[in-house]
Amino acid sequence: MLQNSIYISIGVGLLTNTVVSSVFDTKNFAKENIITRDVAVVGGGASGTYAAINLRELGTSVVVVEKENVLGGHTNTYTDPTTGITVDYGVQAYLNSTITLDFFAHFNVPVVGYSASPVSIEPADFKTGETVKFNPSEDLKPWAQQLAKYPWLDATWDIPQPVPADLLLPFGEFIVKYNLTNLAYYIYFSASGLSNPLQELTINVMKMVDQAYVDESKGGGLGTANHDNSEIYVKALAELGSSALLSSTVIATSRLVNNSGVRLVVKTPSGCKLIEAKKLLITIPPTLGNMKPFALNVQETNIFSQFTYMGYYTILLNNTGLPSGYEWINANDSSSTYNIPDLPGACQIIETRISGMFYAWYRSPLNMTQQEVEASTIAAIQNLQKAGNYTATTPTVVEYRSHTPFKLRVSAEAISNGFYEELYALQGKRSTWYTGAAMVSHNAGVIWNFTHALLPDLVG
Repeated sequence: MLQNSIYISIGVGLLTNTVVSSVFDTKNFAKENIITRDVAVVGGGASGTYAAINLRELGTSVVVVEKENVLGGHTNTYTDPTTGITVDYGVQAYLNSTITLDFFAHFNVPVVGYSASPVSIEPADFKTGETVKFNPSEDLKPWAQQLAKYPWLDATWDIPQPVPADLLLPFGEFIVKYNLTNLAYYIYFSASGLSNPLQELTINVMKMVDQAYVDESKGGGLGTANHDNSEIYVKALAELGSSALLSSTVIATSRLVNNSGVRLVVKTPSGCKLIEAKKLLITIPPTLGNMKPFALNVQETNIFSQFTYMGYYTILLNNTGLPSGYEWINANDSSSTYNIPDLPGACQIIETRISGMFYAWYRSPLNMTQQEVEASTIAAIQNLQKAGNYTATTPTVVEYRSHTPFKLRVSAEAISNGFYEELYALQGKRSTWYTGAAMVSHNAGVIWNFTHALLPDLVG
């Protein structure tokens, strides 16, 4: 019998070969619950969906395993049941690039130049609701000049050794060194999910506010003509059909040591299914907790255990008592921190296309419960009500989404010691490949380019 390393998330850990054989024995599964494919894709966000659709176009059979009940990952869209008006309260814009245009064209989804809603922006301390008066620069040209020193950062974590020292500086020190302190707040605001940017490594900030973001901020972004960023994922789901397993999770994995394929036991709403595939593409955040069901060896465990992450959440609310035509951004009145607020907390509260409805983005250095995030956000809104003499209400949460774990990163020491070289060296080992935000960027267009480059390995 071929040796396998097995982890059962509902069991006790490493199992005997006898139990292993039983777990993956096809006799234990009805014929309709055995799925045979060329590639199994775990995660149906931007990278997983892109990979699955394009692999099918190349004649490769796929199955997608997604824990949520929709595809799309960080893309969140709400449809008003009365008017049919849609609101994107997750991903807002896309990189204007050939790969983006081609992917949207595949689904016949029209795109237009992205522009933010024309609202008045009001800085306020969300802990008090009081207005904060300051004028941060939004001119990213000096920042782009720094990015230009490291052009490889746009598309990879393949970092030259020795690592340039500036990249491992805390961002707070970097902006002082290069006289960029007047940009500190705007870069914090633009670096989605980062909760303590002044302490964050500069390289991590640069990966969030990268050249693609700079281009989008200058009017180079794309949005959907229908104001529905989820449309491509709805159409992708229709195209994948029964090859997309929603509300499903991998609970056991066998990855044969001789690269002869993988077997996954997947818990679905209709019971457990056995997937037998030649290759595995993992697109989910590779935290140690997420990766435990994938039969990790010692090398993989050592790599994935080094990742830490942040909490990031989106909330859609009505009955806010806030006036129309505004977006509130969280700030403090301390020049020593460049008006960057103390977090966790909501970083912005934004009016939507639906009258009376707002959405909030919430950042935290650690994972938080839904109850904690909602209570904190409602308290911030009520502080704004009181300070602004607006109507006093108790806001109602319409929808809530957790994007945690967000922005996986490692220590400066790990980067200096070649962490990302070791991470990338896992590609193709044990019939497994990796893509997604942790492998390259949180920008969908950049992720699609990275994923596209993997397709020949997955097809071959």
